Order: sequence, then C-alpha cells, then structure tokens
Amino acid sequence: MEFKSIKNILLITGLATAASACTEDDYKLYDVSQKDSVFFEYRDSKNDLADEIEYAFNFDIATVHTIEIPVTLMGMPKDYDRTINIEVIADKSTMTEGVNYTITNNIIAANAVSGTVKVNLLRDIDPEILTSAKTLVLTIGENDDLRSVGENSFTITYSDIRPEVRPEWWSVSSTSPMPEYTFENAQLFFQYFYEYAPKADINLFNEMIDKYGDYFVDAAYVQGPLAMYSAFIKNYVCIPLYRDHPEIGWPYSIPEW
Repeated sequence: MEFKSIKNILLITGLATAASACTEDDYKLYDVSQKDSVFFEYRDSKNDLADEIEYAFNFDIATVHTIEIPVTLMGMPKDYDRTINIEVIADKSTMTEGVNYTITNNIIAANAVSGTVKVNLLRDIDPEILTSAKTLVLTIGENDDLRSVGENSFTITYSDIRPEVRPEWWSVSSTSPMPEYTFENAQLFFQYFYEYAPKADINLFNEMIDKYGDYFVDAAYVQGPLAMYSAFIKNYVCIPLYRDHPEIGWPYSIPEW
C-alpha cells in the first residue's frame, strides 16, 4: 500500500475517533423551554462597555435629550414584541418620572435579538437641575416574557447648569467674529453652527466635532476653533447669525464681510 494511502486512512480514522468522543456534554444546546434573558450593552465613545453616562444640556437649545441604551437578548427571537421591565432603583435615584425623564421603546421587537431603550431627559420642568445634577439608576426586572442576566444596571446623571463665564476659546476682539458672550448668545451661535456648518462643508464640520466635541466642550484657546477655523466660522456661521439677529450687536465696529 502506498504511503499516501496509509496517511489518508490514518487521517480518516482520527477524525472518526474525535467525532465519536464529542457528546452532548461538549456542546450544550440552548434550552428553549427556559425564559429568555436581556442585558444592557451600552458602549462609550471608545467602544468600551460602560454602565453610566453623564449629560449636561450646556448650550443645546433642545428641551429633551434622549439617551439610547442598547440591550441584547440572550435567547430565541419571538414573532411578537416583548416588553423589557425597566425598573428604577429608588434609593439611588433623585430623578422623578414625568418631571426629569420618561422611558420609551423598552421592547425587544418581534424577530429581533436586540433593542434600544430610550431615556428621555426633560429640561423645562424641574428648576433644580439649573443648580444641581440629578441621577437615575435603572435595572432590568423580570416579567412574563424576559428576565435579567449579566449587566443589568445603568446610571444616568444630568443637569442644566448654565455656563455664565465664557469658554476659554470664545474670543471677543476687533478681529474676532464672535459677539459678547452670554449664555443666550452662545445658544444662538451653536444653533447656527449645527444648522449651517454641515451644509457648507460636512467633512470640515465632522472634523471640528471630532476635535472639539459636541458644543466644543473639549476646545481651548490655543489651537481652538477660532484659531484653526476662524474664516469658516465667520463666513458660514456668524454672517447668517448677525444677518438674522442684528439685535445681539457686535462689540466693536460692524464687520465688513
């Protein structure tokens, strides 16, 4: 018998032996009779798993901000929607439902293996968030359809403490296109920035957000947006702003743009 044929026989025999050694104990099958489970799977900006998030309305003009918390099913999809029982840990929370937040979309949809729970943070009802932050701690409880497994706690902290002192990067001078700083002027500036800058140059807009963060929270004076993108901001944000809101004035002479 040729050596090649002997090798083939040995290989087939080895595979058969290995296969016979595998039993049901080696490959556990999912028990379809047990109740399916669900867990939080939120990832931060670095794509790391996280169980908490902080949000400040800052210069945002919105009255509601939505936190989206991904959830993952451990089990089998069903052909109907299933409600996720989101519970509040009362002794660790300082938010009030309907005053500080609402919860929506807490379902695993039909035939889905994941979902997104939405926690809507409310801005205009509770005046206390103007001076202090409030916290909400959520967990996943058990109901008729689903139970909790793995990561089942998530903490949200938010506030509307308004920055009365101008940011370091906000320059006011005879050469700056920016108006005198007030919280209201800053809100107007960012309203126009988010409306007009993406239309002017979406790539440059994304570059600025990546570099300085939403509402320029990571910006500083040196290498800041006015140092690096002054012409863009002047032409595509401030000119429309002054055109529509001449009442905010300009602290020096009217710029000839």
